Amino acid sequence: MRNYLLLVLLSLFAMSCGDDIETNSPSIQGEVDDIFFRSNSSSATVNEDGSVTLIGESASEIVTLKISDYEVGTYNIQGNAANEATYEDYNGVLYLTGENGEGKIEVTRINNGTLSGEFYFNALKNGVGDTINFSKGSFFYVPVANPSTPTTPGTDVDCPEATEIRLNAKLAYDNVDTSNQEEVQAACNAYRTALNQEIEVCGDEIGDLQAILDSLGDCES
Repeated sequence: MRNYLLLVLLSLFAMSCGDDIETNSPSIQGEVDDIFFRSNSSSATVNEDGSVTLIGESASEIVTLKISDYEVGTYNIQGNAANEATYEDYNGVLYLTGENGEGKIEVTRINNGTLSGEFYFNALKNGVGDTINFSKGSFFYVPVANPSTPTTPGTDVDCPEATEIRLNAKLAYDNVDTSNQEEVQAACNAYRTALNQEIEVCGDEIGDLQAILDSLGDCES
């Protein structure tokens, strides 16, 4: 009987520690005022200005992180609009760093269209009220919907670069979370843009690229 009780206690201890162990599943996690948070779904998007937005959602909470560049490095949040964080609780109350919050986001690894790193932040209710503390934050293997965004109009891109952009966009599209329609549509549009760019820069004598483009449709379904 004593051995049985010991086994039960050890099992409970292992379960309690399991929340803090990084797995191979894409996730954003941490502690909100010492209460554990882990996302059920996570995604990242490279914005038109080159900044990156990461979003992690659980059944009732949302964490959003924004950094100024799609690069490995440390991004300070203190009053910097280019780097910011928000947390929406289960009641829909929004806490944001804004001008008065502070924190840090560190991207430690960019690999195969995914982002990994660590973060913490203090955010205020609606930017001015009560403060929450998000500590021990980490994100790992968060997929980027458009890891190699096509360059802006007027920027010279040669054929090998256009092909690489298209291949990276295809990789992101092939690995997108199909249960999240917004992520699917964003990845599809990025793939369409990359295909159009490669056709324009490299040509498409056989028509293979156009056939892929046609198969994508308008990315709405």
